[in-house]
Order: sequence, then structure tokens, then C-alpha cells
Amino acid sequence: MLQHYRVLDLCQGISQFAGYLLASLGAEVIAVEPPGGVRSRHLGPFVDDEPDPERSLTHWAFNQGKRSVTADVAGDAGRRRLLELVRGADALIEDAPVGHLAALGLGYDELAAVNPAIVHASITPYGSTGPRSSWAGSDLTAVAGSGFLHASGDKDRAPVRVSGVPQSFLQAAGDAAAATLIALREAQRSGRGQHVDVSAMESMTHGQPQNLSPRVNANPIDRLAGGLSLGGIDVPMMFPCADGNTICVALMGVAFAPYTQRLVEWEAQEGFADEELQAVDWETVAHEVLSGQRSPEIIAKSFATHARFLATKSTDELWAAAFDRDLLITPSALVSDLLTNPHFAHRGFWRDVEFETGRTARFCGPLAGFSDDPPQRALTVPQLGADDDLIGAERRPYAAAVAERGVVPGSQAEPSNEGTLPLTGLKVVEFSWVIATPSAVRILADYGATVVKVETASRPDTMRTVNPFVDEDPHPDNSVGYGVYNAGKRSLSLDLSNPQARPVVEDLIRWADIVTESWAPGAAARMGFGYDDFSTINPGIIMLSSSLLGQTGPYSKLAGYGFMAAALAGFYEITGWPDRGPAGPYGPYTDFLAPRVIVAALMAALERRDRTGTGCCIDVSQTESALHYLAPAILDASINGRDPQRCGNDDPHLSPHGVYPSSGDDQWVAIACTDERWSALAAAVGLGDDGDSEGAVGWDQPERRSRAAQIDAAVSAWTAQRSTTEAAEALQSVGIDAYPVNNAQGCCDDPQLQAREHHIEVPQSHRGTMWTQNCRTRMSRTPAVVRRGGPCLGEDNYEVLTEFLGYEADRVADLAAAEVLG
Repeated sequence: MLQHYRVLDLCQGISQFAGYLLASLGAEVIAVEPPGGVRSRHLGPFVDDEPDPERSLTHWAFNQGKRSVTADVAGDAGRRRLLELVRGADALIEDAPVGHLAALGLGYDELAAVNPAIVHASITPYGSTGPRSSWAGSDLTAVAGSGFLHASGDKDRAPVRVSGVPQSFLQAAGDAAAATLIALREAQRSGRGQHVDVSAMESMTHGQPQNLSPRVNANPIDRLAGGLSLGGIDVPMMFPCADGNTICVALMGVAFAPYTQRLVEWEAQEGFADEELQAVDWETVAHEVLSGQRSPEIIAKSFATHARFLATKSTDELWAAAFDRDLLITPSALVSDLLTNPHFAHRGFWRDVEFETGRTARFCGPLAGFSDDPPQRALTVPQLGADDDLIGAERRPYAAAVAERGVVPGSQAEPSNEGTLPLTGLKVVEFSWVIATPSAVRILADYGATVVKVETASRPDTMRTVNPFVDEDPHPDNSVGYGVYNAGKRSLSLDLSNPQARPVVEDLIRWADIVTESWAPGAAARMGFGYDDFSTINPGIIMLSSSLLGQTGPYSKLAGYGFMAAALAGFYEITGWPDRGPAGPYGPYTDFLAPRVIVAALMAALERRDRTGTGCCIDVSQTESALHYLAPAILDASINGRDPQRCGNDDPHLSPHGVYPSSGDDQWVAIACTDERWSALAAAVGLGDDGDSEGAVGWDQPERRSRAAQIDAAVSAWTAQRSTTEAAEALQSVGIDAYPVNNAQGCCDDPQLQAREHHIEVPQSHRGTMWTQNCRTRMSRTPAVVRRGGPCLGEDNYEVLTEFLGYEADRVADLAAAEVLG
């Protein structure tokens, strides 16, 4: 699909995931490494725990399918070699500290002088601009600044990150890959590249509409292990069962009520749920409690009942009930459980590669299923410098060649003018809902696509019913989360159960380039809205179907949400403290991971359609998308037989590495210290210079543990006397990675997020204006534009039908009279 693109990957760490995504979609990705290899080659885990730069499982995970050349870019010869490669490349992705490459004469301006069509993506902790852009950063501190960390973990302990595989730079890399493809599409029209600025901290805000709560007078969420707490009401979703742990989504509201009712009925049959619980209206009870009409004790009682009941059942019993009784229940899997899951085997997800005689490594398979010309990622991981003598610069960048021919991609009928957004002219029909696919489609809207979101008044998008609400008013056009994931779109209210709606849907498909849906697997085809139906109407249509476990396989019929997919993918069991049960990451976590894969897959499918004239069907399993974000742990389990363990905020490479109390209620600061900075940290917190100018370098393990415990206690005492900002600024001034652990108010007040205009107020019909999040990626020449908030239900009916589909006013009136527009 992307075989016509060449991408240079200069990333040192797991930001290599960006190049991995592009390689998985067919691009030629060349890792440009220093003579000693990139940093990831020297990070564990290793095969058999024996350090070897060719046997690092972290490196294997995100470099399969690439090529490797060496160039010491700090020297003149290496710099010349890189610029030769840039001359023939389409994109370059790097994760160097802000200003580092520019200081070497390799910043965007220098690259563009060699190749004006180059797209240069930078992945940094906090972004390339802003008052804290030059601060030291790591996964822990990027997560801290995003608000995600504060929401994760036990309420009586420090917030906790996802253990095992750091997540923030993977999410940023996913954003970088998607934005790179969008920028390359624009370059095909203009012949010009641009710089793409990606902040790991902002990437981690993806699932955080609650960060806007202070701006809209809404209750912020509080931390709760395995769930969330809102307005003082605890909503657990992780429960111990007879032989492990399970996720049970027993929530309130119109979308969740039928599932909760069925669970209560089962509990009543076995003598657990009393008459009071059986009489609850699960659709309205949350609003009744939050508005003071009913005591919150009824909700506490319901979850206590669920806990007692679920504790009597095995994971197998609960898993069977999820299908037999149509419940939102899944087991909480270990990483090793993934390797023997029959569903993934049935779908052919795994790629087993022999790496030495008689031994295989299990790699993640495709990003998504493509009906036509599925891309094949090479199964090998390149040895350092394996392609030094094989890759030359005699190549014309694809985008520049297309622009010279004057061929405009797809349906974008006019050449690019200065300021034209990259996806202007792209047309999308969206039947998807909740978070995963809508948030991906929102990215397309940010960059200029025209998106028509189709809903029905009787079954609106679930996000319209989810907190936070402006002024705590639960009106369907008042949900902040809905606005965040649907800003910039048009709304068409269409009753799909009415036979007269079908011609309208067919006209939308004739108009569109892309259609997305996230109904239950098989539902679209049963409605006559499957890919076979749509491709007959429009052979060029690209249809993306997103679901929890994909369209095929023994468990594909499971209904559910990202909380459940996160448990199935292993994220809950690796997040939390070693002396407690799993806490899990905050929210429906896979809903935050899958959108990066979705955007990249859609852009790749558009590239294929430009060349072939035909569309395709894309099957996205949210769970499989998420497994790529755990690839090193999966390799470790398959080769070394080891499951990652919950370890709080400990890190195998950095110490001290944790979240420390600050002055104030539930205020914290995140600190990540390298060995070289131990002395500086000790001096900063009042222990004095320990006499070793090289910090912890060279210490044996007993000495390291002893000194770490001493410094850890001193750091806690020191931070507790200071505000989060005071502590972070003091440590950053001596080169130590530290950042406030922002809660919702902290995100609103954060000077870095403010400088980068992360929160913006945009027009919205119901309120006049609505606060939302800005696009997470910044393009230097064609930046994203968010022109409006999430649309009110059906507010664009007339515009869509008359301007987009060409209907006469009388026909629109007839549709309204027939109650089709409802």
C-alpha cells in the first residue's frame, strides 16, 4: 500500500513504533543508526536475559520489517550520508531532544534545502515549542503532564503508570505516523513537505475530556483502581472472581442499562440481587443520584452486590455468560494468556519467526485486515548496518514526482493553494460511535475532510450520554466528551430502520470516499449496508469496520467497550502495585490506542485507491491494535516465558523513578532520574553531594539499592514541602526529569499546554461555544483547524441533503414528513 514511500527512521527509543506502523503498511523504512546502534538495541529484555544489541526484544518489537544503515550524524561524514539519504526520501521521523538536530545542521530547514518535499516529524516529551519544550522528559513525566497519570491507580496511593511497556512515546509515535501520511498526501498536491511536531504529553491527553471539566463547571473524575469515581460515586469495573480477575461493565445510562439489567436478573436468580436492585431503572439512576433525587447508596449497593456475586464465579463461567447472557464481562488476561488465545490464532494474528535453530519468537501480526492487497511486513529485524552498502540516494521522492505531474490525489479536484488543508476534498460518512473510530475520524476533519456523522435520535452516539457535561446538564448536545471526539463534523439524523432512509444512505455512499462503522460484527451486512452492498454502489469506497475483536473469529460477536478490550489485551494485570490487585490504566484504554492505527490504515487505503481506482474493506480489531503497544512484553513471554509484573512506578532503567507527594491534597510530582544525575538529585533534596561526580555509575547492586532507598525517602520529604511546580522547576534547573502530575485543573493551568493552545473554545450550536481539545499534532505549513464543536443531533440535515447530495427542498420536506430524519 505504501511501497512507493521511503521513510528514514532516526528514532533512538520506542518512538520507532512510528516507522514500524509505516513498514507494516508497506513503506520502505530505513533505520539510520549510530555506529554503536540506537538506544533500543541496548534495552532489555533480551533473549535469555543476555545483553546483546542484536537480541534486544524491545528493539525487535518495533524494528521488524525495516532496513538498517549506520551514520554518525554528529560527524561531517555521517551528516553528509544522512543528507544524501534525505535527498531521495519522502519522510524522516526522529525523537531527538528539541534543537539537537538543528544544532548539527540537520533541522527541518536544512533538510528541506536538500529535499523540499521532505516531511520531517519530531517526537518529543512536551513538543518542539512552548516554555517547557526544552525540559528533560521521559515516559513518566509525559504521562504526568497529560492528566492521564493522575486518573490511574488506587485513590489512597500515588497515581501509577502502565508498567512493563512505557506508553506515552508509543502513542506519540502513532500520532506521528498518521500525521506523516496526512502531510505526504498534501505534498502530492503542493510538492512541498513540512515539519510535524508531536508531543508525547499531548498524545496522552487523547482519552482525557475530563481535563476540560474545570472550564465547563463539571465534576472532575477521581482516581479509582479498576474503575473511576465521579462526584463522590465510585464506579468499579475490575472485580476479583473465583480464579482471577474480571472486568464487568455494569454502568448506568441508555447505552449500558440493558446489560446491567441482565446482570442483575442473573444475580437475582441466584439469590444475590434483592427487590430494590431489581426495581432500579439503570437508564436514569445515575442522573437521579447526581441531581440529588436519590441517595448514592443504591449505586454503592449495586456494586457491592456485583462484587459478591462475581467472586463466586470462575473466569470461564463469566466468559461463557458474556455470550450466553449478553453481558459486558471479560477476563483480565496475563500477557502469556494472549499467546494461547484461540481467537487470535483463528484470525492468524501471530507471526512466528525462527531466530535460531528450534526456537521461535512470536511477533504481532497485521495492524488491520484489508480485503484487497493486504500489506506484508517483512518478518526480519535488521542487524546493525546490514544495508550500508545496499541503499543509495538515486531516487525521486514520490510526492514530488506526483506534484510535478499535476495529478491530484483521489477526489481532491483542485491543486493545493497556500493554506489549503491537507485533506480538503476528502469526504467521509461516519456510522461509528463512542470513542475509537470517531476520534480517528475527527483527525481527518481537523485536517480538512468533510465528515457527515449519521445518528438516530432513538439511538444517538453513546458519548452524548457520558460525563462531563457543561454545568452538569445531561443534555445530549452538552457532553464535553462527545464534543472532543466529534468536533468539526456535520450531523445527519437518519432513522435507518425506516425503509425510506436506504436511498439516502446509498446517495451518501455515492458521494463519499470513506465510510466507517462500529456496529456489532455482521450487523452492517444484515442491514444491507455491508461492503459488498456499498462497493456495488461506489467501487472506490473505502469501508472501515471497527469492533472489539474484529469481524471474524470465535469471539467476534462479543459486544463491549474499551475497558473490556484492555483487560483482554493484558493491560490491567500489568498496571498497579505488586502488593495489590490490578488497577488497570484509566478509562476504556484500547479506545485511546486504536485511533492511531485507524488513521494510518485509512490513509494507506487512500494511497492504494489513488493507484488502482478501487476501494477496500478494512477490519480493525481494537484488541489486536492494542497488542502492538505491548509487543516487547509479548516477545518476552514467548521467548523467556516471563509475564510482566505490576511494579508501581518502578523502572528497570531509571532510579529514583516515581511519583512523590507535594504540598496540597492529592498533589504529586513525577521524577525520573538517570544514574548520571544521582549526585545532582541528592544535592537538590538536601543530602549533599555524595562524592561521586558520576552519580550511580559503577555502583554494585547492594549499594545501588541502599542509596536508592535513602534518596527515595529524602525526595519524598523534600517534595512534600513544595508545590508541584516548585519541585519540578527546581529539579529541572539541575537537569533532572520532573513534571507536575496534573489533575484536570492542572491541565487547564499548565503553561506548556496553554502555550500550545491545547484547550480551545470553538463555536457550538447548543451552547454558543464549547471547550474542546485541539489537534494533537502540529504541522508547520498546513496546521489543523477546528472550526466548530461537536454538532447537535441533526443540525446539518438540510445542508447535507441539499448541498452535498443535491436534493431539492421539497424532497427534504418529504423525508422529514415521513420521519426519516429522526
